[in-house]
Order: sequence, then C-alpha cells, then structure tokens
Amino acid sequence: MKTLKINSEKDLYVAAFKLLNILGPLAGVSIIVGTVALDYGQTRPQNLPVTHILTHGDGTFKLSVASTPEQLEKGLKFRASLNGDHGMLFNLGGEIYNVPFWMYKVNFPLDIFFLLDNVVTTAVYNAQPCYKTPCPIYKGKVADQVLELATGAANIKIGDRLNIQPL
Repeated sequence: MKTLKINSEKDLYVAAFKLLNILGPLAGVSIIVGTVALDYGQTRPQNLPVTHILTHGDGTFKLSVASTPEQLEKGLKFRASLNGDHGMLFNLGGEIYNVPFWMYKVNFPLDIFFLLDNVVTTAVYNAQPCYKTPCPIYKGKVADQVLELATGAANIKIGDRLNIQPL
C-alpha cells in the first residue's frame, strides 16, 4: 500500500479530496445495491414448509403454517398461484375478536376461514386480490387460527369442525 506523505495543510485537503473521490462512488453504489436487494427481498413470496395436513370430507390439503409476526404479515403475498391441495394456516397466538384479513398483493382469489378450536366461525368465499390500497378488509367474528385455501377447493361451511394435524 502506498503511504501518503502530507507536508502542508493544502496536501491534507488534496488527500481528503482524493479519498472522497474514491469512497463517494463506492458509497453510492452500495446504497443503490442495498436498496434493490432489500426491495427484492420484501417482494418475494415466503416459502414456508408444509407441516400440517387438513382432512375434510373427501379432500386432503397440505398446509404451511405462519406463526411469527413477519410470516403472518406476508402470508400468501406475491405468490403466482396456490395449488388446489395446498393452503396456509395462520396461528394467531390466541383467541382474537374481529380478526382483520385483507388480500393486498395476493395474486389470486382465496377462500378464508376463521377458526376457533378448529371450528369455522366465519367464512369468506372468493375473496378477490387487491393491488392498491385501500383494500376490502374481511373480519372474522372470533378466531385463534385462519385458514386460506384456493377458491372452491373445499366444501367448508360455518360450524364445520376441521381435522388439522401436524405431519
């Protein structure tokens, strides 16, 4: 590495200016790359593993489970589609009244079932995607879990007891 000898205050300013000419563009590129990477990470769908299975009537569904605040917030956003035999189960962490769910940045319609102790308390059929706010907000009367399935994939009604088991 080259050592810089500074003989005067003017040389110090010149050295600082040269250093800024090197570091400035590097900082700018770093900010741009970081912003793009952060935006990319925030708009990618989450890929939670299948950990539970739902059996109802003649149907069997593989469920991914969202439990952390980040997972609950992201849900099925940004996915291109949902296989007919897959779904997402949201564990709310306790009994909640007037549970709000919306379809912001979800790319396909869903059936949304609000569950309390595995019994359907509220059902929203064919909830449509929403790409701009404000979006409709769907509220469940009371729930400790919320189940999202592809529209029409299951014949689930209010009052049905669902059999959801870990794999």
